[in-house]
Order: sequence, then C-alpha cells, then structure tokens
Amino acid sequence: MTHQRTKPVSPKSFLIVSILINAVFALAFPARAQALQPLDDFLRHARERNLDNREARAVALQRVHEASQAWARLLPTVTLSGDYIRNQYLGAANVGSGASGPDGLPSIRHVVITPIDQWDASFTAALTLVDVAAWDNVRAAKASREAQQARVAAAALEVQKTVARSYYQLVGAGAVGRAARRTLAASQENAHYIDTRARAGLASDLDLKRALAEVERNRQAIEDADYTTVTLRRSLETLTGLAPEGDPIEDAPPLVLDDLRAEPPLAEWSAGLDELPSVRAAALDERAADFTAAGARAALYPTLTSEFSEHATNAYGFGQSPYYRFEVLATWKLDLASDKAARAQRAAAEAAGVRQDRSRATAADTLFNDWHQVRTQIAKSRAARSSLDASRAALSVAREKYAAGRATQLDVVQAERDLFSAEVTEIQAEADLASARASLRLSAGRSLEGQ
Repeated sequence: MTHQRTKPVSPKSFLIVSILINAVFALAFPARAQALQPLDDFLRHARERNLDNREARAVALQRVHEASQAWARLLPTVTLSGDYIRNQYLGAANVGSGASGPDGLPSIRHVVITPIDQWDASFTAALTLVDVAAWDNVRAAKASREAQQARVAAAALEVQKTVARSYYQLVGAGAVGRAARRTLAASQENAHYIDTRARAGLASDLDLKRALAEVERNRQAIEDADYTTVTLRRSLETLTGLAPEGDPIEDAPPLVLDDLRAEPPLAEWSAGLDELPSVRAAALDERAADFTAAGARAALYPTLTSEFSEHATNAYGFGQSPYYRFEVLATWKLDLASDKAARAQRAAAEAAGVRQDRSRATAADTLFNDWHQVRTQIAKSRAARSSLDASRAALSVAREKYAAGRATQLDVVQAERDLFSAEVTEIQAEADLASARASLRLSAGRSLEGQ
C-alpha cells in the first residue's frame, strides 16, 4: 500500500482562499449599519457646518474688516498720478534773461510753455492730525467687532440647544417606536390566542374583532413613530451637516434613565449673567452706539489735516520742475444736517441701551424658566415611572383574569393600551428632562461639547 505525501498550502493560496471566504460571507451576511452617533458628534459638526454659525462667523469677519477700515482712515494716504498729453501746437517763447552775452548782446532764453508731448507726475501724502469724529468712529467699529464676536459665541450656544433638543427627541422617538413594535407583537400574539379560543367556541367573534382592531391600531402607532423619527433625522442632518446612521428605530440608542437629582440653586446659575455672550453682545452694541453718537456730534468740530506734494512736468514754463508744496489745512463745517444726525444717533444709542436691558432680562427669564422646567420634568419623570409600573402590573392581572374567565377581552385590550400610553409618557418625560437639563446649561453659557 502506497502513501501519498500531502503538499503544503502556500501562503499565497491561503490568502486567496481567505479573501474568497470573506467575500462570500460579506454578500451572504451584509454588515449591519452603525448605530446613531453620540450627541457630541452632532455638536462638533454643527460648530463648523451649521448655517447660523457660519453666518455669524462671516459677519464677525466683516466687522473685523470694518474696524480696520475705520482705523485706516486715520493713517497717511499716498496719491501718485501721472498724465500724458499730446498737444496739437507747440507753445514756446524766446525771453530775454536781462543779462548780456559774450558779444555784448542781450541773452535770449527759449521757454517751452506747452510742449507737443507733455507729461505731468505728482506725489501727494496727506495725514489727518485732528479728527475727533474719526476717532469716535474707530472706537465704535471696535466695539461692534467685539459685539459680533460675542454674538458668534451666543449663536453657537443657541445652535447647541436646538441640536440637543432635536437629538433627545429623536432618541425618544426611537424608544417610542420600539415600544410600539413590542406592543404590536403582543397584540398579534393576543389576536392569535383569541382566534384559537374563538375556533374552540371559548371566545366570541366580537373579542376577535377587538383583538384584530388592536393590531391595526398598533401598526398605526408604528407608522406615526417612523414618521417622527424620519423627520427628526432630516432636521438633525440639516442642523449639523451630519447624517444620522443606523436604523431609525432599532439602532437608536436607549434612553438613559435620569437619576432625578435636583439642580443647584437658581442663584448659582444666575451668578454669571452679565458674562453671557448674548448679554455681552448687547452691552457692546450699546457701547458702539454711544461712540457713534459721539462721532456724529464731533462732526461739528473742526478738523486739522496736513499735506505734502511734489510735482514734476516738462511744461513748467517760467517756473521750476520738480517742486514741492506743504500745507496744513483747518476745516470747520457747520450745518444743520450734522446737528440733526447727531440727535438721531443719540436716540439710537438710547434705543441700544433699552435693548441691552431687554437682553439681560431675557437671559434672566430664560434661566429662571429653564431651572423651573427641570424641576417640573423631574416630577413628571417620577410620576411617569410610577404610572408605568402600575400599568405593567395591571396588564399582568388583566391577562390572568381573562385566562381564568374573570375578565373580558376588552379589559385586556384596555390594559395594553394603558401600558403603551404609559410607556410613551415615560419616554417623553425622560427625553424632555434630558433636553431641559441641557437647555439650562446652555442658557447659563456652558457648552455641551465634550461632556
């Protein structure tokens, strides 16, 4: 009997076989989509891609350039100019110089007044020495720039608040969808049980119809949950530029139960009210309006400027080329329009002060409402959890009584409805509580990124 020696498999052949096996498994068992990303991913994308944030940053860049422009008006200005003129006729004259030549005759000088090819070149440098209105405008532009930078931070907090609210609503909608699917499965099982009993003459046709109607009602609940999740996912993508991953229902993260802890006292949240970006932006707007009003009033003050220029030409006639000129110019313009403009800007500054007061009051009211909203939602979550426990116990008792013939099928259906309603209420309460806590922190100027 002969024995054949097995030829070892080469590493290259083994690699090819492994690739083929992996390809077959990939086609037969496609990879499951990833779950919904965490909130921090959406917040990070919203910081760069949200339309409100992008607009606020663009306006901030505009304010930077406007401040630089206002400052540049006080810097020296330089003007260079050159002309070439082709004249049809030559303008020249022979002029006696008043001195005698070697031959004793009067000396004659040929003077060109208008050459055929004429050129002129000039250089002018001007500097503002005193302009109170321009100085105030520089201060106003700087304050507007700082106000917009604060407004960028305020917009980022508002965007985070909107993103967090949409995210927790999406998570809650996913949890409602899963609860609706569990309720549908239970109602289908109950309908099958009632159908079996009806075939055996132990249940009425009315019980069967009620069971089937409950199945359809739960299917409608699933469709409602699917619609809510789809629209919320689209809204979240529009807000952040990041598409939510995973199945809208099955891959939504579980709603984490809150520990129902109380927040610190309201006074601690309100301690830094004046440092909130929205309040700081309004205060800086008022400061900019004050400087603008001062600049409008200063338009009635005299200004002092200096100018140095040098001119060169080949049509200097009886003069010299090149030649320079230096002057200091004082200007004082008095007109009724400037006075009216100053009064209008003063009124605008007063309006900006009112807006600053309103901004602070609004921020304080928002903190007040958010803090009390958290307290209310804690109570709602605690009540919803108790109601959910009671509904689960009631459904278990109703099923036991119906099996023993001591309750009707309608009692079971009603208990299932109550349980689903309690689940939805509890999910909504948890999502609202999470959103309320996030809103409170953002209203106090605390970013959610990285938490």
